Amino acid sequence: MDKYLRMCLPVAEFEERMTNWHPNIDDYMVESDGGADIGVTFRNITPHDDDELDDTFSDVVYSDIGTTLAETLYDELRESNKRLATAESLTGGMVAQSIVDVPGASEVFYGGIVAYTERAKMDKLGVLDSTLRECGAVSGETAVEMASGLLSDDVSIAVSTTGLAGPGGGTADKPVGLVYIAVTDYDVTEVFEHRFYGDREEIRKQAKDYALFHVVQHLRNNAEIADEESDY
Repeated sequence: MDKYLRMCLPVAEFEERMTNWHPNIDDYMVESDGGADIGVTFRNITPHDDDELDDTFSDVVYSDIGTTLAETLYDELRESNKRLATAESLTGGMVAQSIVDVPGASEVFYGGIVAYTERAKMDKLGVLDSTLRECGAVSGETAVEMASGLLSDDVSIAVSTTGLAGPGGGTADKPVGLVYIAVTDYDVTEVFEHRFYGDREEIRKQAKDYALFHVVQHLRNNAEIADEESDY
């Protein structure tokens, strides 16, 4: 049997999982544009392999059909009746562009802000000066304040990205490739720390893809809360 999965995982990490957990499976093809949104076709696998692959990639799989992360996010936002806004630093509008590339995006996307400097983060998103001084622009605390600054009557969920894409600027504590992504609505706030590898463009693409993925997962994981609220 053949199996198709779409997942949010850099190709190198996918290959590492396959080598460690499925060395017997070598007939597969990976589709990737250099980011983390990949499609994998497994050929001639057994029913046992099918179940094992589901277990191996359960934390990163978002679809078993050919829709991209942005298309999947569009569908999830429509289904949950939520409108998204984006606050981006290192990704420089890549998250917003991916969403706008989907036909009909205006139904679910409010808009985006690229706040690259610390001043822009304060002026446009309401990030506190004390947060930037104590935690830094590349921090979970800043990511949360960036996303929270977008919530309004017109925006029910928001995502932010902040990090170091390189090639310079990294330190021992905050190396190049360190990225924080925050997703928030009026009930739940989540922040994710990532360490991405590759050149500047690869790091930015991975950050963009994970931002989309985390919103998809947030919507799915918190659908029960939204359903309970709609009953009142």
